[in-house]
Amino acid sequence: MTLIPWIVALTVGGVGGALNAAVSDHTRLFPSVARLMPGATRVVRIGVFGNVVTGATAVACVFWALTIAGSTPSADSGLGLVLLAIADLFIAFVSARWVTNEVDKLVLRKAVCKAVSAPAAHPDTIGDMELAPADAIYAIVDQLLPRRAGHR
Repeated sequence: MTLIPWIVALTVGGVGGALNAAVSDHTRLFPSVARLMPGATRVVRIGVFGNVVTGATAVACVFWALTIAGSTPSADSGLGLVLLAIADLFIAFVSARWVTNEVDKLVLRKAVCKAVSAPAAHPDTIGDMELAPADAIYAIVDQLLPRRAGHR
């Protein structure tokens, strides 16, 4: 078995993860930890690097499972490599998308919990929230809550 299909699979897997980072607005280069409520839940936003690693790892796991099952992909021709690359791109994009969606879902759940306790918001604020990414929605909702003097 040659090494070329593995190199193509991992490279395209990384590109699929980076594509997800660009689409899902996780464009920080390295992972970061965000604290949602003081002293409470922390989420890890995996960033571009984490998306690339997630995509490449997912593709490597699928490729390894195919190899263990005895079904080595024959990608020696040009068309075989193209089909392998398209499949790898899809697998990498979907797996990285799943990870980033889980983080966004947790952030949105916390934002809804905060919004329930906030007073009615101005319609312009609601309009801004409709188009904002998950972490920006959380920040907008956090600003809606009334504060005691000296506490923020």
